[in-house]
Amino acid sequence: MAQRRSPPPPATPPTLGDEAERRLFEREFAGVRPLPPGPTRVAPSASAPGPRGSARAAFRKASQESALAVERQGSRVTGASFGVSHETLRELGRGGMRAEATCDLHGLRVEAARMRLERFIAESVALDRRAVLVICGRGVHSGLAGPVLLEMAVRTFGQPPAAQHVLAFASAAPAQGGEGALMVLLRRRRPTPRA
Repeated sequence: MAQRRSPPPPATPPTLGDEAERRLFEREFAGVRPLPPGPTRVAPSASAPGPRGSARAAFRKASQESALAVERQGSRVTGASFGVSHETLRELGRGGMRAEATCDLHGLRVEAARMRLERFIAESVALDRRAVLVICGRGVHSGLAGPVLLEMAVRTFGQPPAAQHVLAFASAAPAQGGEGALMVLLRRRRPTPRA
């Protein structure tokens, strides 16, 4: 019987040497400090100074304030910022909140609808409205593209400038337009400091 030969061991990559590796490691991890023990949250480090750093900080602040988690169940859609309860979303979707104003986007092209929606949100915030209704339609005339105005509205709610004002949204109750409309919960305006 012939003896099977084992395959040769894999070639090992060349190494820098123990001293060179140690210096590289120390240089790369020079500013690292161990975390304190216990379940604590680590605050993000400040951005580098300068125009790019301040732009990053502004983007990080805007995304933390307005990040919406969007969920879809069939043709129904919901979106909410961090901290919004499931009960609030259910109340929006079942018609538990009365719309203080309505924005109808029927028949508009996408760009015109986006501009009208952004203007409507800004106006609603200025007038201290808390819950508003946005009618997008079911997309029956959109063909294979589906409800393009509804998708545009969902994207608009998650992007500046509207994103800083939208706290949550949900497909409306059947009496308010159902899956062709969105009930939107707006953030409360921050009081302006008095001089």
